[in-house]
Amino acid sequence: MAINKKLLTSIACFALMSCATQEAVHNEVKKAQTGPSATPHKSITNFSDGLRCMDNMMIEYGISDISMLVEDLEDQTSKVNAGTKDMLITAVSKMTRRSRAVKLIPFGNDSGNLISFLGAAGANSAYNVVPKYDIRGSISQLDSSVVRKQLGASVAAGKWGAGASQSTAGSILGIDLSVLTTEDLSVLPGVTSSNSVILFKSGKGGDADATIKKTGISFDFQVSKSEATVQALRNLIELASIELIGKLVKVPYWQCVGIPNSSPEIQREIEDWYYAMNAHGELQPFVRSRLIARGLYPMSEPNAGRALSQGIRNYQQASGESVDGKLNYSFFQLLLKGRDVSALKRPDIVFSANIEDAPKTAPKPSSKPTPVMVEQTQPQNLSLNLRTASGSQSFKRGAAISLLASSNTSAYVYCYFVDTDNTVQRFFPNRFQSDNFIPYGNSVTLPGNMPFDITADVSGESITCFATPKNVYHQLPNKIRAYDFETLSVKSVNEVREGFRAASNGSLAEASFQIQVN
Repeated sequence: MAINKKLLTSIACFALMSCATQEAVHNEVKKAQTGPSATPHKSITNFSDGLRCMDNMMIEYGISDISMLVEDLEDQTSKVNAGTKDMLITAVSKMTRRSRAVKLIPFGNDSGNLISFLGAAGANSAYNVVPKYDIRGSISQLDSSVVRKQLGASVAAGKWGAGASQSTAGSILGIDLSVLTTEDLSVLPGVTSSNSVILFKSGKGGDADATIKKTGISFDFQVSKSEATVQALRNLIELASIELIGKLVKVPYWQCVGIPNSSPEIQREIEDWYYAMNAHGELQPFVRSRLIARGLYPMSEPNAGRALSQGIRNYQQASGESVDGKLNYSFFQLLLKGRDVSALKRPDIVFSANIEDAPKTAPKPSSKPTPVMVEQTQPQNLSLNLRTASGSQSFKRGAAISLLASSNTSAYVYCYFVDTDNTVQRFFPNRFQSDNFIPYGNSVTLPGNMPFDITADVSGESITCFATPKNVYHQLPNKIRAYDFETLSVKSVNEVREGFRAASNGSLAEASFQIQVN
C-alpha cells in the first residue's frame, strides 16, 4: 500500500535523524567529560596501588610517628548518604599497613569535641600525648545535572509507529579536606586536598562513567548507577588521603598516582616546598635526611657544611648529573624526582662547602656538664654519651630532669623510659620531633622544647638510649616499633636492645641513666 511505503520512509528518516542526534549528544557529553584538550587517561577501579605505593614510600623515606585526629567529615550538601570518615580511616589504614607511619584517631564531630579531647589528654596523661595534627573537611559540592540532554523523535500512522530517545546527565561531586595543627588549630599552609569527580549517567544501560581530573590526568572508572555516587566518593577519599599525607611529610606522592613530575601543578608545588622550607630553616635537614636514607651522606665528616655538600655530590654522581655540590632549586627537583638512585661509596672528591645558605663554620659542640653514667657500651667506633644538663646525680621527688645525648660521630638516637616494673616506652624520636639524627659534635636535649616532661617520681626508673649509624626504625620488630609514648609489648629493655642489635647488624651504641630520688 502506498501509505505504508510513505510511513516506512518517514520512520526511516526520523530514525536516522534520531540516531544522528543521539550521536551528537554523545559527542557533546564526551567533550564535556574529557575537556577541551587531549588529556592522558587512566582507567581505574580504586587507588589501592597508590595506597600501597605510599606505604612503601614512607618506609623508604623513614617516615614515622605521624599522629592525627580525624573529625566527622560532614555532608554539607545533605545529598550523599555515605560514611565519609570511615572511608578515610580505611584508606589511611591501607596506606600504613607496613610502615605504621600514621596513627589515626577517630574522634568527635566538631571543634568542641576536639578541644575537650585536648584538655582531657593534657590532664590525664603522664606525657602530653596529644596528636599533633587534625584532619577536617566535608563533602562540599554536589551539583546535579550540570550537563543534561534528553532528545526523542517518534512517528505513528494507524498501527505503525517508531521512535527513539536518548538521555544523558552529568553531575559533579567534590570534597575539601585540610590538616590542622592541634597546637593552635591553624590550617597547615598547602596541606589541603580539593578534588571533584564528574559522574555521567545515560539512559541506555546500567553503567555510569566517572572521571576524576587531577593535574593533567583523567582517572576514569565505571560503576553501576545504583552505587555511582558512593563509589566515586570512596575514590575521591583515597586520592585525598594520598595527597594529604604526601604533602604533610613532603614525599613525591604524585608518583603513586601516575602524575608526572613535569605536570605544571606539580612543578608549582615543588617550587612552593623549596622556598617555604628554605625560608623556615627546614631545607637542609630535609635534604640531609633524604641523602642519609639513600646511604649517600658521609656520616663521619665532622663539618656539617662539607658533609652536606659531599652528600649532594654523591647523589648528583649517582643520578648521572653534573657534580657541583650545590643545594639549590635544581638539586631539590632532582631529589624529589628520583627514587631508585643506588647508594655509592664515598668518592675521593675535594670538599667544597658550596651550599646556598649553608653555615660557614661547623656547629660548635654544646657545653659538657659532668657526666652521670650508669651503663655504657661502645661497640666498634660508635659511642654514645647520656648526661644530665645540670650535672646532678639525684633529684627531689617531682623535679624535672633534662638530659643531653651525644655521639662521637653522626648517628640516629632512640631513647626509652623504663619504670620500676620494667614497663618500656619510647619517648624519642616522637611526634613533636621526628628527626632523631644527631650530627657529629652536636647533642640533643631531652625533652628540651618538646611538650612533655621527664620527672623524678621514684628511684629505680631509668632512661636508656641507643645510637645507630643509620635509621633502623622500619627494620625493628613490630613490638618495638610501636608508636611514641605507648607501652611496648616487651618484658624488659633487654628485648629492645636485642631488636636494635639485629636491625643494625651489631653496629650499636648504648647509654643509660638511672633516676635517683632523694
